[in-house]
Amino acid sequence: MLGFILGTMTGGVMGVFAMCLFIAGKREDEALERCRMKRKEIIDHGVCICFVNSQGEELFRLADGESLVQNAPNGERNVSTCHYLDADSAMIDGKKWNLLEFAKEMEKRGIMLAPMELCRVPERG
Repeated sequence: MLGFILGTMTGGVMGVFAMCLFIAGKREDEALERCRMKRKEIIDHGVCICFVNSQGEELFRLADGESLVQNAPNGERNVSTCHYLDADSAMIDGKKWNLLEFAKEMEKRGIMLAPMELCRVPERG
């Protein structure tokens, strides 16, 4: 009889724990979806940083606060946080840049630019 009571209590606790995990997971999924929709809305409405090459041709866009990966020819890699200032300039790693001047400087140094989202390494397993 004692085993039955302990088993029932343990099963109930495990059930409540599992339900809490499912609810927390659903909330996180919803929060992530809201983030994705907000990013899409920002980009769709034009309030984003438009990175260009030295000729002024668009390469890609980042939403305010997203990360930029800079790959140097020697293999060094730098990840910078970017903040929108206006259509022609952004704050990149705390420094104000005109986006065309930034592109020319990076090309002069041989640095390749890419949005962080494209540079993520898939997890193994």
